[in-house]
Amino acid sequence: MGRGRPKKDGRYDYVEIIGKYKYFVKVLNVKTINGKSKRKPVRARTLEELDDKVARLLADSAEDDRTLVDATLGQWADRWIEKMLPGTVKPSTLSFYRYMLKYMSDRLRHIRLTELTVSYLQEQFSDLLTHGKLHGKAEAPLSVTTVRSFRATLISCIGAAVEEGLININVAKKTRPPIYTVRREISYLTANEIQRLLAVADSGNYYDATALDSKDISIPYFVRQWAMVIRLALASGMRRGEVFGLTWDDVDTESRTVSVRHNLQGNQLVSPKTTHSRRTINIDIDTAQRLVTWRAYQQKYAEALGEQYNNSLNLLFTNIAGRPANVDNFRQRVFDRMIVKAGIPPTVTFHSLRHTHATQLLAARVDAKTVSKRLGHSSVAFTLQTYTHVLSEMETCAADVMGAILSGKKK
Repeated sequence: MGRGRPKKDGRYDYVEIIGKYKYFVKVLNVKTINGKSKRKPVRARTLEELDDKVARLLADSAEDDRTLVDATLGQWADRWIEKMLPGTVKPSTLSFYRYMLKYMSDRLRHIRLTELTVSYLQEQFSDLLTHGKLHGKAEAPLSVTTVRSFRATLISCIGAAVEEGLININVAKKTRPPIYTVRREISYLTANEIQRLLAVADSGNYYDATALDSKDISIPYFVRQWAMVIRLALASGMRRGEVFGLTWDDVDTESRTVSVRHNLQGNQLVSPKTTHSRRTINIDIDTAQRLVTWRAYQQKYAEALGEQYNNSLNLLFTNIAGRPANVDNFRQRVFDRMIVKAGIPPTVTFHSLRHTHATQLLAARVDAKTVSKRLGHSSVAFTLQTYTHVLSEMETCAADVMGAILSGKKK
């Protein structure tokens, strides 16, 4: 890193050379939320950009934020999520934090940052495990994984308050995460249940009869689309956001592959969950041919609607007007009805299709490394740990095979 000589007019203080890039740097003394002064360097590639950043920082510091010295956790969390995080984390991370903070109870939101204690937060975690809380819905205990994620979010949120000098200790960091007692059983479909679900999806009989008989062209569009969603999810093992985030540029029907390059978050396409999530998956010939048929049908539907249909993102699956599909609406209004119509236990969720893909492949003796790669897992060990139910069955089968060999019988 190199520094230039300070400029007398004060437009910038020095120049930094980082790698092959040059940055103009201006160091400002700004007031923090607790009223104290803090040196903050502002960097930009051009002087015009530097002037703009300096002006915005000075404007923000001029706001009377010192009232947050006595802020509640809710007030601070709102500021953290709306003003401090955007632009500093991935959109998917911001969306995750925002969702997690909705589990914060009204009592917790109204307690002052300076009055937070380890024991109080620990009680809140226990209460979420017992009763749960989200949007005022009926009582439903949260899973250990969700409470641990909520705790991690609070650690980040309160940690930012410590950095700003509002409080001295991150009490959330001193709490103990809830432990996993009984591992939640993975829900997946049997071969017979797979066929029943596909039959229901293809028929569309989860829709009201009057809707199916209507002349509304969106109904047959959705029936075909949701059937394709179910089949592709089972054939590929992709996550829900990955399925709905597919574009036609990600599909190669000749080589029979789909590439995971995006994840649908709300109405936006964001980067995949992890580097391992970015992958290319081979699909069977029947699914590939159905994708060809679906693309032709979607184009025909778009032509019928004309300007009313605008699939600017080139998505495989859309809403009635070509925009990104509402995943929550699909789950509540379509998938849950399919499950009931197919006579499948209500414990099955859309994510169960991913578990079904992995379970069926492992049960068919496909090696764990291949399955792990298809799922986008970080390691084969994680895959094996997740699907121990299949491994125990394979172990029994292995013992029987070895017994047949030892007894001289053919297997």
